[in-house]
Formats: sequence, C-alpha cells, structure tokens
Amino acid sequence: MDDLKELRKALLAHQIDRNFLEESLGKRCCEIASESLENGCYGVGAILVDKNHNILIEAGNEIFLEGFHSSRHAEMLVIDRFELQYPQYGDRSGLTIMVSLEPCPMCLTRLLLAGIGEIVYLANDYAGGMASRINQMPPAWINLASLQNCRLAKVSEPLVSLATRLASCHLSELRSRLLTNIR
Repeated sequence: MDDLKELRKALLAHQIDRNFLEESLGKRCCEIASESLENGCYGVGAILVDKNHNILIEAGNEIFLEGFHSSRHAEMLVIDRFELQYPQYGDRSGLTIMVSLEPCPMCLTRLLLAGIGEIVYLANDYAGGMASRINQMPPAWINLASLQNCRLAKVSEPLVSLATRLASCHLSELRSRLLTNIR
C-alpha cells in the first residue's frame, strides 16, 4: 500500500514520455489527484481542455474538503466551474475532459448531459467506474453516449500505474469516512 509521501516522490520523478500524446495532460491530472489526497479527499484529478489542448478548468476531488459534500467529485466540479465561467460557451463537442480515474456512474451521466465531446481517463476503476461499461446503462443513456467518445488516455504505463496508485491511496479510510458521513 502506498503512502502519500511515496506517491509525491514518484510523481515528481515521473518523466514525460513524448511517445504518448496525452502524457503531459495526464501528469497534470495526477498532480491534481495528489493535491486532493493531501487535502484528505479521494485521489482523483480532472481537467477540461479545448480542441487546442488548452486547459480551461481543472479540479480535484473535494468530497471531504470543508465538511462533507457528496457531489464534489473532480468531474462534477470541473463541469460546475466550466458552466459558471463560460455560461455562453457554444458547441461543447470539441471539449475533452481528462480524468485520472474512470468516471463513476454519477459523473459519467453528468458529463453526458453536459455535452462534453470526449471523456478520457487514465486508469480503469473496476469497482466503481462506468465509462468502460457504458453499454450496460439504460437505453436512453446509451443513446446519449453515442454522441460522445469515451476512451482510455494515450499515456505511458508508468503514468497509468501512478494514477491507479493515487486513486487507491488511503481508500479504506476514505470509504469508512464516507460511510460515517452518510449513515
């Protein structure tokens, strides 16, 4: 099991592999995920980029920051902030959200409804992710998802491993904390 100190060292030591087009953006997602862990939250980070790969909005998980807030998943915060900062933004099909961990069902449906053109994630979440199982959603959601592209990020295996380790760090304590807050 990783501790946060080890993960920070690994993140600092990670060299961008120029053979992977999305490596720099993926590393930024991991940096944000690390910051979330430092704040006592789940290790998930997300960025929203335009068609030129300019970062418009970024956020990490803040579910336990300043109290308990069930909707403060990284993806949800990115969309909330985007819609506040760019209320008149036109066609969203050219936008891409990159997340360090596969979106959960709540976040995936929000991304679908927000019209984000592409949903990209570094690490699979076999326990809670929905993007890789989109065909198991109700037909209306599957239809909506057909308007978007959902895929794994084009990043190196060491970066995928780092994203997985960040998402797993302190997971049992965080789940226990979650249950304490909702029951």
